[in-house]
Amino acid sequence: MTAGHVTKARAMIRKGTVPGRGLDLVDTDCAGLVLRVTRNSATWMRKSKTGTVRIGDAAVITLTQARDQAERIRLAVPGTHDPRMETRIYEAALARTGSEEEALDAAWPEEDPETQTAEERRRDGPWVLGDLIDAYLAWKLPKLKAGRWRASYEGYLRHPELSGLSMSTVASLDLEALLGVRQRLLEDGATKRSAAKRVIGQFRDAMTWGWKEQPIRCRLVRVNFPWWDRLTVDYAAGKRDHVPTVEELARTLAVAERYRSLGQTEHATGAGLLGALWAVVLTGQRTGALVTTQVGSCVPQFSNVLPGWTAIGWPGEVMKSKLPHALPVPPAAWAVIERYRQEDARGREAPAPWMFPSRRGDGHVSYLAINQLLSRLQGLREGKAAPGKPDLFAIYAIRRWTPHDVRRGIATFLGERRLGGAAAAILDHVDGRAEERERTAAVTRLHYDRAQRMDLKAEGMALWVAAIMEAYEREREVLARVPLPPPPPRPVRKPATRRRKPALA
Repeated sequence: MTAGHVTKARAMIRKGTVPGRGLDLVDTDCAGLVLRVTRNSATWMRKSKTGTVRIGDAAVITLTQARDQAERIRLAVPGTHDPRMETRIYEAALARTGSEEEALDAAWPEEDPETQTAEERRRDGPWVLGDLIDAYLAWKLPKLKAGRWRASYEGYLRHPELSGLSMSTVASLDLEALLGVRQRLLEDGATKRSAAKRVIGQFRDAMTWGWKEQPIRCRLVRVNFPWWDRLTVDYAAGKRDHVPTVEELARTLAVAERYRSLGQTEHATGAGLLGALWAVVLTGQRTGALVTTQVGSCVPQFSNVLPGWTAIGWPGEVMKSKLPHALPVPPAAWAVIERYRQEDARGREAPAPWMFPSRRGDGHVSYLAINQLLSRLQGLREGKAAPGKPDLFAIYAIRRWTPHDVRRGIATFLGERRLGGAAAAILDHVDGRAEERERTAAVTRLHYDRAQRMDLKAEGMALWVAAIMEAYEREREVLARVPLPPPPPRPVRKPATRRRKPALA
């Protein structure tokens, strides 16, 4: 199409020679641009599969301007632009002022997040993905229970694949771009499928929150359908049924103590971490709550009925049940836990307030540190066999287990002795399979949690701790007869070289 075609069309209207109901002149240089000529007017239109948008009267808008508007319509970002409204504004401003620059400024104002300050962008929009994630996390994290999930939740939303889009406007994101992110997560070989599902799932949650709570700043006002709901990762967690035996748990403790240093260049396992591993095996508590145990929450000699026993208490906010939980600990178990705390205190100016203090800083050990210790004993690094690292679990015939598996071990051990109710009370959950005498029934759960049923818990703890300690003494004696392997040679390092100072002129 040329300017001559436009002039001829307007002449046909003026002379009344438009055939029939009119005609459409198609521009071959601009996809979708059409000049619709009727008996009364010549109007620029932009046609596409999603619909037709009126650009404006050919008496006001030139062919070059119409092509520019058609291209802007094609590139318009849903939620940020409404082409039907903006083309009307453009036509009216152009007719009123005759200035193409003023018309463009009125209809298609430039929004460039990179030219704004972060404060201006967060206040006025348009938000980029990084702004949305920051705001969503500020809203979401306080609602999560303190512990491992809160600590890891943010990491999924700040995955490198999403970080690469952090300066992309929320409104410019589309299904194709995020399907690419999903494909790279599933095929990079470094991200587990379960982690990929969390990254994509939490991205969907953040987008839905922005769509509902901050649609203006996100420029999602005109988005009628949440396209991000089509992002899914097919994954279902398998049901774990591994139940470690008393002997395997006791042997692990003996191995962890004997191999506190696993290499010439590695630090020895800290006393706080070893104490936490012992506490996991002896009490079966969830690691997220266990590692936060404070010295002040432990009450020695708490009962005349249980001489020498110590009670440990946890507030409801760290428990999965959301209710306070107390546990009686037999003297033998408490002596081991306290021994490692005292060992840690000898290297400090003042004892730490935590039962399981971290070797680094003033905090407590991380729940992840327990899993990492078990991985090191298995010769693993990031879930894979590390070259040159022995698998002590395989050497000493220990099947792999996780801290949560200990809970199944305790439940099975006490259930076989018809003390399923004691196991449920110790582990702070309901055992629906227990018989009438031993069941912590759901209808009486509130009473049990408030009264704590220390006598019932003590009955189960006495049997479990005695079994672990007896097995530990046997395993330690057997291990003592096995000579330690020679330490691996220290890696050869390059000699340090001193840099010569440049000669003074």
